[in-house]
Amino acid sequence: MGTSASNSGPKNKTPLLPAWAQGAPAASPASPGEPTPGEPDGSTSPPENGPAIPTPVAPDTNQPESTTSLATPADAGNSWTLARRAMTSAIKGGGSGNGGTRRLRTAGRRYVSAKGGAKKAASAAAAGRSTTARIGNFISDVAARGFTEAARALGLQDTVGKKVDAVLAAVINAIAPAGTNNDDAIARRAASETLREIFEKYGVQESGLDALNAMTPADVTETIELSVAGYVYQRWLFDLSQRIEQNAVSESDAVRLERDVKAYVKGLVKLKLDGKEAIQLDWKGAQGKKFVQDIYEAAYKLLGGTA
Repeated sequence: MGTSASNSGPKNKTPLLPAWAQGAPAASPASPGEPTPGEPDGSTSPPENGPAIPTPVAPDTNQPESTTSLATPADAGNSWTLARRAMTSAIKGGGSGNGGTRRLRTAGRRYVSAKGGAKKAASAAAAGRSTTARIGNFISDVAARGFTEAARALGLQDTVGKKVDAVLAAVINAIAPAGTNNDDAIARRAASETLREIFEKYGVQESGLDALNAMTPADVTETIELSVAGYVYQRWLFDLSQRIEQNAVSESDAVRLERDVKAYVKGLVKLKLDGKEAIQLDWKGAQGKKFVQDIYEAAYKLLGGTA
């Protein structure tokens, strides 16, 4: 399969695959410090009342940027071929029912294998781990001291009292700033979805930011799980999307697979975290870094079927 504009992929754009995996010409990754193709600042057009979230661009090689050194070229190519075929099978067969779960389980196992195993996959998730640590630090502070104090600790004292959308945009920018590579963009997108989901859960738009002051240790745990699941899900789709047989992806296939994969990953990432431990953890120190490394490795072990 190729990524040239001459392919016969689906004509309708879908939420599952980025433009470069839907028949659009593949873009080369931007060099550090250069904007990605599209907007002048390297991001996609921002959603209404929200921050701009960069869209990962297609790698210009046949290996994902984080896996090129995990195996010999021949072994790596074969592993990614198996992973792509497993995901294509999940697309064609549908994700619902026992058969669908089995196909997704196979796809997950082959994907983690192609990444070089859970430990290497977790180590390669540098931007994801950093973002999860920042989310954990911020949300645990909200649960412990309230949103206003947590925002000030994040350096966002100027946003206190502003509209919810502006505050959410500022929090996302502080926790997951726009970076220079695909992993940064993937982590930012996952962080955006996680924080938006938390704001919606607490009805912040209707009740105001103080609604977040009701967060409990259990809510902190749930937020961390959402962050890890969100990154693993986004990274999985990014790594495999250019390898999925484009002719197999109709719009309805893509929408269904996105729903099923997201539900599957979120269902796996139930890491049984201790909410009180999460609040007391030094997220910025060595203890926090080890904690996040461990939960990412545990998530990839679950996805790879080795837990």
